Amino acid sequence: MALPVTSEALDDVRVLDLSEGVAGPFCTKLLAALGADVISVEAPGRGDRARSAPPFAGDEPHPELSGLFLYLNTGKRSVTLDLAQASGRAIAGRLAGWADIVIEDFAPGQLEAWSLGHGALEASRDASRPGVIVVSVTDYGQSGPYRDWEASDLTALALGGSLYIAGDEDREPLRIGGRPAQFFAGLSAFSGALLALHHRDATGEGQHVDVSMLEGIATAQEYPGAAWAYKREIRVRGPGHAPMFEVDDGYIGLMFPQARWPAFCELIGRPDIEHDPRFEGTRQRRDNMAELREIIAEWTEGKRKADLYHAVQAVQGPAGYVCTAPDLIESPQFIEREFFGEVDHPATGPLLYPGLPLRFGTERPPLRRAPLLGEHNAEVYGELLGYGAADLVRMRGAGVI
Repeated sequence: MALPVTSEALDDVRVLDLSEGVAGPFCTKLLAALGADVISVEAPGRGDRARSAPPFAGDEPHPELSGLFLYLNTGKRSVTLDLAQASGRAIAGRLAGWADIVIEDFAPGQLEAWSLGHGALEASRDASRPGVIVVSVTDYGQSGPYRDWEASDLTALALGGSLYIAGDEDREPLRIGGRPAQFFAGLSAFSGALLALHHRDATGEGQHVDVSMLEGIATAQEYPGAAWAYKREIRVRGPGHAPMFEVDDGYIGLMFPQARWPAFCELIGRPDIEHDPRFEGTRQRRDNMAELREIIAEWTEGKRKADLYHAVQAVQGPAGYVCTAPDLIESPQFIEREFFGEVDHPATGPLLYPGLPLRFGTERPPLRRAPLLGEHNAEVYGELLGYGAADLVRMRGAGVI
């Protein structure tokens, strides 16, 4: 009988994180949350570029106070290492020999040029150990005509098809907030790493996992892709499918599926419009949305978004209100499931952090603080690789660490 999965399921897995920013670190954040020992390699002096990204705790720009970095690097160890130097790359090779999984986000071909690609790491691997897994997270993947080009979250959303269906039909496409393409790529890398680890446990074979941020977004376009494949129809963007309504304390979005239309008409006190020719079908409601919005606006006037949301959900109608950060933290759903947790950090003190979107039974993976820049240099280079104090002084003086 298989044992249940727990938050320490990966406590015998060792991960070397050569990535920075969002996608790779989000992958290794998830691995660390499941118990993996993750060593994050950062550039001496500046560290991971996420350390310079706002918001900063106390609104003070500082590499130890970036909210983005603190969130993405919970539960990891940090070492500094200059991979531009041959001696730094030699040390990285030794760390890769310790690791089961290497996560990287360099330009395609860069690790191979440094003799740190999957083939080189496999060739130098101790024969008594199972193969190494290298997960490469890049903008376009390791092959194809765009492989050497650079992308941003915005360009990935555009080229992946997501941007085209966001916003009003008579306006330019609307950008989705945050960094969804990068986080999706990180989640894809996490899934790929686990699948490769499962394969390695069964066969002893390592492999190179190639993750493309662009392809991650393209996989999320099921409806518009299917509409074109089956009907040669290009889905248009527009608010008619889920219009937003401004209310006293924000916004709420509503949808009107046919099965819930009679109950919704009763809810808003307008049973007379159930069979109104302008609204009796989904297409008619979409074509006459301006008139329908006026009717619904009369019902929403003076009401609060959470009250409206609960009322519509009570008749099983699709609805959702636009949450601010305080709304999220105060949500009874998040509170009941203990999603947010407090994490103490020597530079920021205790702060509230989002948890992970999974639980094992009632157990939620614990949150452990992010590391200070180079906090574990002595521990990793000394205890793990056998360098003495004098070696560390010399390497620090040469800018290697």
